[in-house]
Amino acid sequence: MKAFSISEVYLNDIGENTIDINPLPKNYCSFDCIFCPLGRTEVKTDKSFNFKETNSFLIKLEKILKKFKIQNVFINPDGEALANDNILNIINLIKSYDACVKLLSNGYLMNKDKYKKILNECDQVIGELAVTSEEKFKKIQRPLADYSLNEYVSNMQNFNAQYSGEFILDITILKNISDTDENVEKFKNFIEIINPNETFFETPRGKFKDTLGVSQERMNEIISEINK
Repeated sequence: MKAFSISEVYLNDIGENTIDINPLPKNYCSFDCIFCPLGRTEVKTDKSFNFKETNSFLIKLEKILKKFKIQNVFINPDGEALANDNILNIINLIKSYDACVKLLSNGYLMNKDKYKKILNECDQVIGELAVTSEEKFKKIQRPLADYSLNEYVSNMQNFNAQYSGEFILDITILKNISDTDENVEKFKNFIEIINPNETFFETPRGKFKDTLGVSQERMNEIISEINK
């Protein structure tokens, strides 16, 4: 999505008016994943920032919420939504129109107190996983230097333990990186630890399909094994 953009209104799976929003000016993220469809992270950080564009974005968003009677808003950022230090104001505006809020985060910051407070206002929160070893976490997801996979999983586990909404875990399967039987067993263990309400599986498509995308047949096998 473009900077500070709002999608066209569409109907979700149960026929409710829904929009996707991106509350960032560019790709701010604490990871620089090799499979990110956005390309290289433009600002690699886990800090939050005041973006002057947020005020006009809020005005535009409120007009749409009011005009179309939006029932669901998916905060689907080009980067980490928590990088916008006005994200709580955005969430509160959406909630004031009785719309449900779903927010996508890479998941690493979820257990920090100031971000936990923000995420607890959402109806659904999505966290992500893509690898199962510290070595691959550093090499494939290229996080900030002091990050670790163990802490990553623990942060999502601890957040979800106190969260009253619906926690969704989105797992990306990468060819020749996280698609082996050994990785599947480790993902099963992570799922048990984090204990999400739902788990979704995906694999890179588009420009990464040939190099990192897993075949549909293999994806079906992995999903079947994990769901046993």
